[in-house]
Amino acid sequence: MIIAIVTLGTAKAFAQPLNITPLPKQVEMRAEPATFRLPSKYTIATQGSMDSRTMEDVKRFMEQMQLSTGCRGKLKDGAKCDILLTVDPSFEEEGYQLKVEPRQVTLRFATAAGCYYGLQSLRKMMPGHVVLGKPGPKKADYSIPCLTITDAPRFGYRGFMLDVSRHFFPVDDIKHVLDIMAVYKMNRFHWHLTDDQGWRIEIKKYPKLTEIGSVSEDMLMNDETRTKYWYGKPYGPFFYTQEDVRDIVQYAAERHIEIIPEVDMPGHMMAAIAAYPEFSCHPDRTYKVWKENPGLSVDILNVSNPKAVQFARDVVEELCQMFPGPEIHIGGDECPIMQWENSDACKAMKEQLALPTFRALQSWFIGEMAKVAAAHGKGLFAWNESITSEGSDLAPLQQAGVKIMCWVGAQAAARKATSHGLTSIITPIGPYYINRKQWNSEDEPFAAGPGNDSLSVTYNYEPVPETDITPQMASLYKGVQATFWTEFVATRSYLEYLMLPRLLAVAEAGWTPKEKKNFPDFVRRFNADRELLDAGGYNYGKHYIYK
Repeated sequence: MIIAIVTLGTAKAFAQPLNITPLPKQVEMRAEPATFRLPSKYTIATQGSMDSRTMEDVKRFMEQMQLSTGCRGKLKDGAKCDILLTVDPSFEEEGYQLKVEPRQVTLRFATAAGCYYGLQSLRKMMPGHVVLGKPGPKKADYSIPCLTITDAPRFGYRGFMLDVSRHFFPVDDIKHVLDIMAVYKMNRFHWHLTDDQGWRIEIKKYPKLTEIGSVSEDMLMNDETRTKYWYGKPYGPFFYTQEDVRDIVQYAAERHIEIIPEVDMPGHMMAAIAAYPEFSCHPDRTYKVWKENPGLSVDILNVSNPKAVQFARDVVEELCQMFPGPEIHIGGDECPIMQWENSDACKAMKEQLALPTFRALQSWFIGEMAKVAAAHGKGLFAWNESITSEGSDLAPLQQAGVKIMCWVGAQAAARKATSHGLTSIITPIGPYYINRKQWNSEDEPFAAGPGNDSLSVTYNYEPVPETDITPQMASLYKGVQATFWTEFVATRSYLEYLMLPRLLAVAEAGWTPKEKKNFPDFVRRFNADRELLDAGGYNYGKHYIYK
């Protein structure tokens, strides 16, 4: 679609494609090209009942616009204004209509989220630094093309998962990730906080989790220039205090991003067991936080020990208190059960509960954690092995309405989940595992995978199959997620290099209607966004840059 757009420093329109990613649902251009020029002093008026969160977003918008453009906004009464915001209950929760005319911008929406995304689209049509809220030229012509955008996302869940256990990323790095997610209308940050290689969140009731569990005696590292080298000293203590958590939660909320914390249980718990060996299946042994990357410990939580189960309940309890969102993630992936099979106590528990398999002990455990979350008005996420591992019992998960993140055998897992009435989030290993190598040339930095998970592969993956599912099952495909494991990624620069631009491709899969997607046009828009990414100080893969 060719439209009129004005670049910084000129008031003349010329033909140039629209640059909004993810691509909106519908865009209509004026018959005659025209622009709206943001005045150096502009006014905003509201119509309808604006809730406090919407008004906070509007005030923040004005503050950021002043920082990035020098233009000063002021709230006023009445419809005669530069930007008119109107509450319209007919819109979807995150939907909006943005109408740009030469003398006024009108934004209609039903919720604070719709208002926020409409304002994001408005800013996205300006120079790259504007949507990031970064300082730019003060005496410039900030103009946008006249058009009407009617928009709403394809999926309600548009997520990114970051593993901070294998390698730790400080608060500022997390905020840098949240900033770019917000630009591209992603609304879930799945925070993988614990694993065999480190426990990264403060739990007041169990201080040794961070005193011991956040430190390994060394750590196998990897970055863009050096492959598999040792840190050479204790790695840690690296963790987020509860004050850090509150800071990040608030920062994310200002960007309409919900944080889903993950504490992986009952497997992937070596860091916790190193701190509290009494909760393991062999409490007489000495354990250490793992320093190897990758790796999976066979030592898991002893679910036959009431004190170990209470420990897990207590951790979930504190997570529920720290994170205001409606869900937390309990893990449930890659849990080896050999120790349960060889434990007399676990055998007795299996018989007492009349469970058909030892794997069903994990299903029971997840059900117990779901009860704790439910007492706080929250639901659970779990990885798909919680229902696809042989011997799993779906009943406790169905009763709790656990939502399934489908990664290994993702489509088969989603079919099983949705056929049993469970919500699925699609995050397949390969196309949406954006920690994997994105190119197969010899000079590409070392990473997981064979190098076939390119931007085109990620972009062209279709999360909802056209066959083998009923309409009712299809309705339970609730979203998509880019997933990033950090076994081989130890720096923010390398994280961003692998993450971008593939994160943008997943963002478009989550927002843009399937029939509107077009890879060549997406690549064009990515190239146009280099100004934005450079202004934000982001590293990114250069494989699809125009020469």
